[in-house]
Amino acid sequence: MKKLQDESHSSLFIFFMILAMVSWGGSWVTARWASSYPPVVTALWRFLLSALSFLPILWVRKESLALPRKVWLWVGASAVALGVYNLLFLSAMQHGPGGYGGVLVPTLNPQFAFLIAVIFLGMKVGKAALGGLCLGLAGGILQIVGPQFQFQAFLQPQNLLLVAAALVYAILTQFSAQAQKEISVFRYTFWTALLCTLFLTPFAWSSAPWMVSSFGGDFWINVLYLALAAGTFGTTLYFEAARRVGGARASSFAFLVPVSALVLAFLILGEQPTWTSIVGGALSVAAVIIISRSKKGDPTKTQRASQEL
Repeated sequence: MKKLQDESHSSLFIFFMILAMVSWGGSWVTARWASSYPPVVTALWRFLLSALSFLPILWVRKESLALPRKVWLWVGASAVALGVYNLLFLSAMQHGPGGYGGVLVPTLNPQFAFLIAVIFLGMKVGKAALGGLCLGLAGGILQIVGPQFQFQAFLQPQNLLLVAAALVYAILTQFSAQAQKEISVFRYTFWTALLCTLFLTPFAWSSAPWMVSSFGGDFWINVLYLALAAGTFGTTLYFEAARRVGGARASSFAFLVPVSALVLAFLILGEQPTWTSIVGGALSVAAVIIISRSKKGDPTKTQRASQEL
């Protein structure tokens, strides 16, 4: 595999981040396609298989599974945050369809990430980055309210849970940036997925997740996609971005998730996007371009990557 260029804003780095975000967008499509199964069981198997998929990667790289003592706190906190995020998301899905989720969460996540960085990490945000964030937020709002401009959609219980999920994931992004100051992204993601599996097990136990014979092919296709494409591939690149350029700027790439979800839903599920979805998606893409070109420093930025991806 090719080594990513050292320059964080290189074309190759941005290209891989776009692929990662497209894989996340596809997860909304597969989740809707196999939505008849208990979501918590899907999440449990997703993280278990994702953790197992990192074992051969760590073996090839000759990395130890052991974690330094000072990293356990950040890795454990990341696992809990990832588990809470999934529980909030799953609860939101119980209140109604998940159409807003693929737009609301990735739109608010960067807003919360920058707010956390500014308040707690002392980050100075440039005018270009702030403008990009506002543009992305406007694009997300436009997609949510739809052609009829139904602003009451923000008050639905489902969306309130998704807002909380976005906040938790923004916190998770900061945890990941701290943990990866000491360990590689591969070891970090392995332990986060494994501990998240343990965290979710009590919540999934009543749904008998061990009865694998009762799950159809659509379930396993969805789980494998979530674990390998959106998990091992997409999440690894996302956390690598958090380590290289800081959690706040890494979150800006998440603006591409709603766009890719809309395109893939149209191609695979035959869903017709509205004009507000198209215009809002275009605004989100513009936001990614503006923020990714921002030169303002980020205190969570660490030394540039030396790993091979």
